[in-house]
Amino acid sequence: MLTNMTSLTEFCIQLPKVEAHAHINGSLSPQTLRELVARKVDMNPELAAFTIPDSLDRIDDFFALFKFIYQLTDDESSVAHATKRVMEEFAADGVRYLELRTTPRANLAKGMTKQSYVKTVVSTIQRDCPGTMVTKLILSIDRRNTLEEAQETVDLAIQFAKETNMVVGVDLCGDVMKGSFLALKPAFERAQQHHFNITLHFNEVKENIPEAPDLLSIHPDRLGHATLLDDLSRNTIYQRNIPVEICMTSNVFSKTVATYERHHVKELMDEKHPFILCTDDKGVFASELSNEYVLASKTFGLNRERLFEASFKAIDSIFADQETKDELKAIWLTWKKDHQYLFVE
Repeated sequence: MLTNMTSLTEFCIQLPKVEAHAHINGSLSPQTLRELVARKVDMNPELAAFTIPDSLDRIDDFFALFKFIYQLTDDESSVAHATKRVMEEFAADGVRYLELRTTPRANLAKGMTKQSYVKTVVSTIQRDCPGTMVTKLILSIDRRNTLEEAQETVDLAIQFAKETNMVVGVDLCGDVMKGSFLALKPAFERAQQHHFNITLHFNEVKENIPEAPDLLSIHPDRLGHATLLDDLSRNTIYQRNIPVEICMTSNVFSKTVATYERHHVKELMDEKHPFILCTDDKGVFASELSNEYVLASKTFGLNRERLFEASFKAIDSIFADQETKDELKAIWLTWKKDHQYLFVE
């Protein structure tokens, strides 16, 4: 007789999942960072002096860590290694569909252009994506970019979408206190003309609220975070049924949400509004996607059936055609049928 001895954590690891908000450089685990240091330490001995934390104690540590990470991924070989390891780690955590995102970067001193950077990420996905998982790419436009730089990112999205089927969307990201969306808006409108899906980091702090109507005016396909919603934003998002990418650990650690118990995902669940549980930066915040499901379960009393439902419904919000969505749903349903014993709590 089968007896369910599977813990909630193990269930959430085994559960097939969608990850739709994962920055490549922020997703590097401490182990991968150490591997990248080992690849570079002979040429850059000073890298060995940086202490790689297993977790961050203060938000200030976040900035020092990212400065360190960018030194480790400043050439094509390192970018390829980082991308490969991130995919392997997500797959090991039960992710079956992954949308990675990254801002094209150049380091001319090492011969890396923005084009070769994107080409490296795309070719690594094509070559090294684990067989149990589908991986796609979203190119990010940093809020601090000029319009010319933003249009360059759109150019790269167009190029690699034509050459491959890897690039599926364009993102707005970066320091929430810097830059202006209006200055970059023409680039996003052009991306839409070329049929790219659009996701925007949205209303993370109160200072972002005044520009919310401008962001919503382009009818984005998804929104990242959306931690602070004024009435206009809330009504618009609900009326248009815009899915929200939810990153609980990131929000609480970054103090854009006070506590897990007060996280706005509860309102979305109560309103039956579409959302996707995501990690944002799983390496930096030391929280795999399975842990986000554990947190949702423990914080809001979600049983295993509801966790499966959240994962299953997330498929509707991915940047993929209906055929791909139907194929993924079939995989989810088959998994559930084969693992019914795990749902006995």
